[in-house]
Amino acid sequence: MIEQIIEFIKSVPDVIWSGIVASGITLFGVMLSNRDNTRRLKMQIDHDSKEKAKDKMSNLRRDVYLKVIEDIEATNLHLGTLSNRDLVNSNMNVEILAITASIAKLKLVAEPETARLAGELSAAFGALFLKLMPRLLPLLNATSDIEINDSAYIANSAEASRILRDLHKFNEEGRQDAMIFQALQNNYDFFFAQAQQYSDARALAYVNRDVRMREFNAMLVPEMKKLSKLQLKVMIAIRKDLGIASDAVDLQRQLERHWAVMEAGLGDAMKELKSE
Repeated sequence: MIEQIIEFIKSVPDVIWSGIVASGITLFGVMLSNRDNTRRLKMQIDHDSKEKAKDKMSNLRRDVYLKVIEDIEATNLHLGTLSNRDLVNSNMNVEILAITASIAKLKLVAEPETARLAGELSAAFGALFLKLMPRLLPLLNATSDIEINDSAYIANSAEASRILRDLHKFNEEGRQDAMIFQALQNNYDFFFAQAQQYSDARALAYVNRDVRMREFNAMLVPEMKKLSKLQLKVMIAIRKDLGIASDAVDLQRQLERHWAVMEAGLGDAMKELKSE
């Protein structure tokens, strides 16, 4: 049987074998081409999928990072104006929760180093708020003293003015009742003395508040300066995640120059307050 097959193969003309071989080579080439195209298509699909995922993450990071930077600046502003704000009606929990929430979102999408630095910044903000609370109480008390004495001064001054008008009216009408006149005079003297007493107390409360404010700012400025250095590290890490070039050394120099200007300005303002 095998010999018959071999004889049959030998009997096939060479031209036919050439065609078969050519067809086989062509088929093999098509198979290789299809496999290569399939491989390239798969690579293209994988590449496009990765690029889409990268773009999606980049857009997500951009939105989260921009919100974090915005909340950092807002928190800095809150801290810098604490001594001049209505502390009774302010809810500082809302302010610290805003930056904490933003940083929590950042940690979900950031690179590990950026997430680590952001976590340190969040803890630093929280620690600073806790540190400031006891220092704000003397300032709050001084402000409260101003408001209490000012309200009492206004009330007693208004009463003294009312009685003074009654005295003028009494004289203009030519009334001769000495007891009524003396009663009005005594009331006027009382309310005028009370108004003067509250005015002096209010002035003293203003002086006390200025002293407490200087003490508070003297403590706050170094803390804010230390905090700004950590904020700079976070900003540089964010720029790196977003593919934005940063010169860390130059940014550090800029930060030092800004603080030098601010500290000089604060020193001049404190000198002016002391001289008044």
